[in-house]
Amino acid sequence: NREVRVVLPADAAHADRDVVIDYTLAGRAIDAGLLVHEGADANYFLLLAQPPARVQAAEVVPREYVFIVDVSGSMHGFPLAAAKALLRELIGRLKPTDTFNVIPFAGGHAALHPASVPASGENVERAIRFLDGQNGSGGTELLPALRTALAMPADDGRARSFVVVTDGYVTIEKEAFELVRASLGKANLFAFGIGSSVNRFLIEGLARAGRGEPFFVLNAQQAEAEAARLRAMIEQPVLTRMRLKFDGFDAYDLDVP
Repeated sequence: NREVRVVLPADAAHADRDVVIDYTLAGRAIDAGLLVHEGADANYFLLLAQPPARVQAAEVVPREYVFIVDVSGSMHGFPLAAAKALLRELIGRLKPTDTFNVIPFAGGHAALHPASVPASGENVERAIRFLDGQNGSGGTELLPALRTALAMPADDGRARSFVVVTDGYVTIEKEAFELVRASLGKANLFAFGIGSSVNRFLIEGLARAGRGEPFFVLNAQQAEAEAARLRAMIEQPVLTRMRLKFDGFDAYDLDVP
């Protein structure tokens, strides 16, 4: 049975509380459903695309991670130490089938590789050695690093995720949000705020613009737990670069998560 009808009792139909319906997925395939509400001036719809109850290893789309890492002067000391601990966890636990790249930024930036490389043992060790050599100095030029990351050649067969790691001491929040928002469809973006005085407005704004999630690492001890939380969210992608086509009607004000 693929259909359930829910009816509120008459005395609760106009209640001033939310109606919460909890359900679990039982199917073995990706499934979709459409909810439609007919209004007086316009009609509204909600399209749900859901993963199967259990994802088989063969169904997981290959993954690419681009780490955009703040190594500026404000990161000197324990923020940079916490960032290094975080990246050791994230990069060190990539699968050999994954690809990745690292773009450190301060007053300038330069990608570790021209394009993402396989997460082989050699490449992972090289990236960790490279990050360990960063000392934290110079200004904080986030926008050019973001532009470089977004312009990197992409493999359409991979689920791409950008991971920004910074204390957020920049003055271009609005420009950064607009740049990330304009690039939706290319990748998701996750933002890690590092240190005890993080610019939460920037971190949360970047994550919202990139349809990702904000994370906060206030000390090096939290790095492992927050890295694990990110991995749990993105380690089993089953759909990537989805497209919607509308036939016979116009759709506007779309909000795609």
